[in-house]
Amino acid sequence: MHWLPTLESQIEHPAWQPFPGMRRTACQRRCGWLLALIGIALLAGCTNLLRLSADTRETRERLRILEGNLEAPTCAECPLIVVVLGDESPPVVHNFRVFERSGSFRIAALRESRHLFAFQDTNRDFSYQPGEPAAWHELAGTRFEGLTATDIALRLGGPLVRPAPPGMLNLFELRGATLGRVDVQMGQLATLEDERFSPAAAEMGVWEPVRFMKQGNAGIFFLEPYDAARTPVLFIPGINGTPRDFTDLIRALDRRRFQPWVMHYPSGLDLRALGDGLVGLMAELRLRHAFSSLHVVAHSMGGLVGREFVAECARGRTCGYLRQFISISTPFSGEATAGLGVAYAPVVVPVWRNLAPGSPFLDHLFDEPLPGDVEHHLLFSFRNESGLRRGSGDGVIPLASQLRPEAQAQASTLRGFDDDHMSVLENPAVHQLVNELLGTGGRSGRVLRQ
Repeated sequence: MHWLPTLESQIEHPAWQPFPGMRRTACQRRCGWLLALIGIALLAGCTNLLRLSADTRETRERLRILEGNLEAPTCAECPLIVVVLGDESPPVVHNFRVFERSGSFRIAALRESRHLFAFQDTNRDFSYQPGEPAAWHELAGTRFEGLTATDIALRLGGPLVRPAPPGMLNLFELRGATLGRVDVQMGQLATLEDERFSPAAAEMGVWEPVRFMKQGNAGIFFLEPYDAARTPVLFIPGINGTPRDFTDLIRALDRRRFQPWVMHYPSGLDLRALGDGLVGLMAELRLRHAFSSLHVVAHSMGGLVGREFVAECARGRTCGYLRQFISISTPFSGEATAGLGVAYAPVVVPVWRNLAPGSPFLDHLFDEPLPGDVEHHLLFSFRNESGLRRGSGDGVIPLASQLRPEAQAQASTLRGFDDDHMSVLENPAVHQLVNELLGTGGRSGRVLRQ
């Protein structure tokens, strides 16, 4: 699964016992990640940290990460699939990932995985057919440093060292069942009322990311059957958020032209791996549905996931389908309370290291410019009625973080709204602007707050 490498983060002092009895208020449910971080810094947390420590232990014991170079000389732009196998006859698939083109690759495997099989899916059916360029790699002879192998070379097109795996099924149909079911769902139909999108599931995604995935909560979900005549819009919520956060915005979406997809992910994980994983998931969905355009709408920390996704696309020279990236109330400069969590919490949620101001992730977030065909529309909120937060901002994210200079410099559109961190998603003016931007590309120039 594309997001699992993040679980190698160190877990410190698992025996620490936080104070019990903290109640979840309405504000905690909406902005609980902020309050949780403050509570941790004051040693007034809850048993969530113990849950995180226990949840990651199994993954550290079972998984390995495979990295290297994937090359197909006969067709550098054709899609490729890398498959992790246990036994080869009959084939036992532990994991797979789709790549748009030759280049570097990264994939998770089980400790008992024995082989890599890569092939070029020239007829786009998610199955190996005789004659398609392919290659094997034996993991038994691979050198690991810790849990990671970094120099695997897969060159497709030469003679196979052994016959291809017999009768491999349609790999897309295996999605959600690989790596011991620690995997994602792909293109499943769901409604926003689905229990997988509940606040309890979102909290699990922060503190128990492995359990979150095992229960089938993670993935890219469709809210209606795929329609090739309409452009998909991918909605990405923030930390401790769910697709339900976009209920009003999705309801207002011009459904004659667009179809909503929602990303639900374990939001406690490292943002770099989430962005890289999203590239793989989109490559898989594109191989399945051959869509030509995609727009991304992201809220809060989801905007960091979206920006890292865009950066990964630029680095790999992929995602030619990507058109517009709309961020709403995103902490582009991070969040100070995350730094407190990293400094003082006995157990650190991996994403806190990304969100801490001055983190390597944030320092390099804008190193990669936007691809030529991608526009970024930056929407920010500035109503602060929170008793916890002074100064400019929306009660959760300071205005200076939302308006990081590098983010403003690359934005085609810049628009502010007199809303707090969550009410901005309910504002009809936001809904109207999002539809306009999706429909026109925002090419009328920079739009300032009115």
